[in-house]
Amino acid sequence: MQKSRFGIAVILAMLFQVQASSLSARELRQNMLELRQARRLSQFSWAEDLKALRQKIVERIVSLPGSSREAILTAQAASSGDSYVSIVTYVTTENNTRSNLGLNNFTTDSVVKGPSPAANVSIGLFNPQGNLAGQGTKVVQSNQMLQVNNIIADLGGTSPSGWLLIFSDEPITAWASVIFNSSQDPSIELAIADQVYKPAGFVESQGTIYNPLMIQSSAKVGVFASSLVVANIGSGDGVLNIKIYDKDGGLMTTLPPVSIKANGMYINNDIRSTVAGSFGPIVISLDDPISDGKAPRIVAASIVKSDKDTSSFFPGFGLPQGNTKSIAGYYTGSLTGTLLNCQVEAYLYQERDMLYGTLAVKSGSFPLNEKSFLLSGEVINNKYLLQTQDAFDSDAPQTFFLLRLFGQFDSSVTINGDLIYFDEQSRKDIGSFTLTLQGAIFP
Repeated sequence: MQKSRFGIAVILAMLFQVQASSLSARELRQNMLELRQARRLSQFSWAEDLKALRQKIVERIVSLPGSSREAILTAQAASSGDSYVSIVTYVTTENNTRSNLGLNNFTTDSVVKGPSPAANVSIGLFNPQGNLAGQGTKVVQSNQMLQVNNIIADLGGTSPSGWLLIFSDEPITAWASVIFNSSQDPSIELAIADQVYKPAGFVESQGTIYNPLMIQSSAKVGVFASSLVVANIGSGDGVLNIKIYDKDGGLMTTLPPVSIKANGMYINNDIRSTVAGSFGPIVISLDDPISDGKAPRIVAASIVKSDKDTSSFFPGFGLPQGNTKSIAGYYTGSLTGTLLNCQVEAYLYQERDMLYGTLAVKSGSFPLNEKSFLLSGEVINNKYLLQTQDAFDSDAPQTFFLLRLFGQFDSSVTINGDLIYFDEQSRKDIGSFTLTLQGAIFP
């Protein structure tokens, strides 16, 4: 804890001392800061919205009559509160279907409950208009898989279709199957773990005004047709923009913009009906037309179905920002300052806007015993932020340190930018770095 406090103090001192090396660098940092602040405001509204939705689910449970109410309140009393959230994009009983829900408690130890903890689970069903349309609680034992048949009926649902918001006091996984009664064929969809406050570059399967979603394949050809379901799990209303592509990447049509309420849904059971005879991806982007501090946030799924009622889910795939370059590869370059004047090599891996990899000092002056480090980072507005994951040197006092790199690509295959270094031995440096792409990671 003492090292942690010291590290925070050093960070604050260094940040106040840093002078931007050029006007362009200041402008880049300002753009990055503004985008980060906008995202944080959205994340704050989402977190508060989740608290309000959980309270709404609990209040509705309390209002139930008799034995149902008492059984649910008994399960609620066993819980000290919920810290985990999962989302199931779509459950339905329409078009001769039913939907089952599965809950798996994979936790074998807990700070709160000790070994083999049971998970107390609260579930809310939200209808396409964004209203709570059903609720219930479950207890899932450690290592248990609990299957709930016909989940909408089990929750006392008043809507034939909706999405599920699942709170739990221990980490769980969840999944749903939409089953066609005529064929007994199931379509399996995995729940999405909610990721409020997760760095933007690391968020998966969710779309915001910065990052669209893609359905990787959809069809309206032969015996096959695809649906599209989008749920707004955010705190504000939004507008969906849906673009339908052919298999070769050509834009076939853009649907008229569609408003989607906070916690509401958009459902289209034949999304490619206007471009029959085709198949390919769908891209869903999001606008926030009202500046009220509340932001929409979406998840999406598509069922591709045959005329024999066999089917399969395609979940929404989170896309990077439109201006994000693909940069994975093997790099060499330099770190240049006062303490740092060395040649390095780096391997950068990339998943959408998320970066990670390794950095190794090959020659020159460097203040630490350690010369090889793990990196993590992200892309924000096509600016690249990398920092060492390792926090302590291998010297006797295990020196606490941080190395951070911030830059952008120039017109070639080189990342240029600023670096900042400090450690608890009162060594600090402000300088620059250059990393030039040499080739692939796996040549």
